[in-house]
Parts: sequence; C-alpha cells; structure tokens
Amino acid sequence: MYQLTTPTRNETWGAYPLTTPYARLAGRPISGAGVPTRLTDIPRGISLIVNGTTVTESMTPNQDALAAADAYYLGGHVYTIDDAAAQILLDAGYSEWLRQL
Repeated sequence: MYQLTTPTRNETWGAYPLTTPYARLAGRPISGAGVPTRLTDIPRGISLIVNGTTVTESMTPNQDALAAADAYYLGGHVYTIDDAAAQILLDAGYSEWLRQL
C-alpha cells in the first residue's frame, strides 16, 4: 500500500492586502501600469488522470475526462492506493508524491 499526496504548483496572484508572510513573493512591491501592487504565491492542486499506463495532469479536470478515466486523483487530496496503482504512478515519474505504508 502507498500514500499518494497529489502534486501542487505555486501560482502567483495579486493578493494585496491578503498577503501571507509564508508565501514566496508575499508583500514584495512591484511597479508598472495596471499591475497589482503586491503578489503572493498560492499553491494549487494538480489532479492526476490515469488511462491505462498514461498519467495526465490537469489543473481543471472536467467531468467527462474523469468519467472516462480508469482512475483519477483530485488535486489537493491524500489517497491510499494499492501497489498496482502506485506502480503506474512510479513509472510515470511521480515517486516524490508517493510514500510506502
């Protein structure tokens, strides 16, 4: 058995005045016309969609893609998966997101 923590990706958003000291760019002023006065990074979950031995990443999976998939793991979640499912993810290069139980 394995534990899968789905990947995340930091995206930079204008967040003033809702900055957090824990974000990589929080509170750093920038300049330029039409640009927010401050930026912050917000982690967004990446969903993994499995079809056979092919794993596809999606930031915004739609219902049709999920319904057609052999398996899917929604971004921002933790799953317990069996060895066969883990092997597909390991072969696709997602070893850093898996932990053997």
